[in-house]
Amino acid sequence: MADILLFYPKTGFDIAKLSVDIPLSILSAACLAVKDFEISLIDQRIEVDWRARLEKELESNPLAVGISAMTGNQIHYGVQAAGVVRDAELGTRIVWGGVHPSLLPEQTLKSRFADIVVCGEGEKTLSDLARALKTGAGLDSVDGIAYKKNGEIRFTKARAPLNLNELPLLPYHLLDMESYIGSQGRFKDNSARSLIFISSRGCPWRCAFCCNPRLSGRRWRSMDAHLVYERVMELVERYDLDSVTFHDEEFLVKEDRALEIARLIDGRLSWWIQARMDRLLQVDVDALAEGGLEAVQPGIESGSDRILRMIKKGETVAQIKAANRRLARTPVVPLYNFMMGFPGETKKELDATVDLALELLDDNPKAEVSGFYVFVPYPGTELFELAVRTGFNPPRTLEEWSRYNRQHLRTPWIQEDKRELENLVFASKFIDGKRVLKRVRQALPYLPMPRGPFDMFTGILRKRWRMHDYKGGLTLELIKRSSRYFLR
Repeated sequence: MADILLFYPKTGFDIAKLSVDIPLSILSAACLAVKDFEISLIDQRIEVDWRARLEKELESNPLAVGISAMTGNQIHYGVQAAGVVRDAELGTRIVWGGVHPSLLPEQTLKSRFADIVVCGEGEKTLSDLARALKTGAGLDSVDGIAYKKNGEIRFTKARAPLNLNELPLLPYHLLDMESYIGSQGRFKDNSARSLIFISSRGCPWRCAFCCNPRLSGRRWRSMDAHLVYERVMELVERYDLDSVTFHDEEFLVKEDRALEIARLIDGRLSWWIQARMDRLLQVDVDALAEGGLEAVQPGIESGSDRILRMIKKGETVAQIKAANRRLARTPVVPLYNFMMGFPGETKKELDATVDLALELLDDNPKAEVSGFYVFVPYPGTELFELAVRTGFNPPRTLEEWSRYNRQHLRTPWIQEDKRELENLVFASKFIDGKRVLKRVRQALPYLPMPRGPFDMFTGILRKRWRMHDYKGGLTLELIKRSSRYFLR
């Protein structure tokens, strides 16, 4: 039985091979502690009998159960697991980590379902914490945590950022890796065998809707290109992969490094990245494509330069259009994300975002729209404070945050336009005429899926979007009701 049990909660949208990737947060956290302690991982997304497994693991009275959570549904399911631990009435500590507890450690610790919070990166912290719990040393000796003692919340010294080149290979043996191998809708070939890999952490940009500036201090750290290649190829050989998804926040921060990785991979596999449009204007995209880059997913956000300035995106509409035209001359497929419903956003600015999406599709036949999303004020972001000043009442407890997610449509400034924004969210999945068909074919591979109906519906939607008509209609309403399973 394990000394440390790490639990990854459901997200609320978990479909094997379509939306379930490796639980990197808990796998990474285990990479140092696993040398000296028995570690078990439970991924609630794929373990149907997770409760029975958790109860069985608790029979050995582990030192701690660690729960990783992002803001929203994962908190709800994490609290479920914490409740099982608490009801067992053992000495096992309940440790929370991940984005949400790191941003709101004090509020998290006010919950009866939390004893300790790991603030920030967990690799060294979990190893030190396990040792302290094993030996009975005081928790104040462990850097990078907050904890409760005699009803008081205490913080230890902040942990220095880790050097990614010094971390060992992740302990993949702790997982049933075959459960996570799949194209996840990111690659042209739905049968692609792919896994995610993170080669850098942090982001130097200032986007006001993102919590990364606070979490990373706008500091970007990376593995050396040769180590990235070595680790990726080890994954490829061990698990018979033909593609890899780089889940870095921004892959093109250092152009020379990105080009060196592409040169080393040299087309041996297909790969996917996230990158800004202004970076794509500066890097040699053809060289990346020759190295195997198949797809890139940039956040476009808005078609209004005023909104782009307000959210501190650091890009202009002109740059976005120019980068799209450049991508059109390469084999790389761009998958575009858009955001709407910002405080103070006008109908004209929303229309400009819709117009930009259509123009990008017209100028680049390979382009796809990953989705339109309504701005959600997340804790730790600069726009969160603006949202509060604009009338938004944020959750006040850990349990209240569990009812929060990226489909959150309760901000006060969007209520008059809520129905139209919701229609845009769903219609955006069909507007390129390709993405949703690929997803449905992947989820239902044995069901015939002719293009005709999808193309007809896409044509209707594009016509309405060009007229700035987002009211929907019967067809859209039927599609919304029948396709929620595939479109989040």
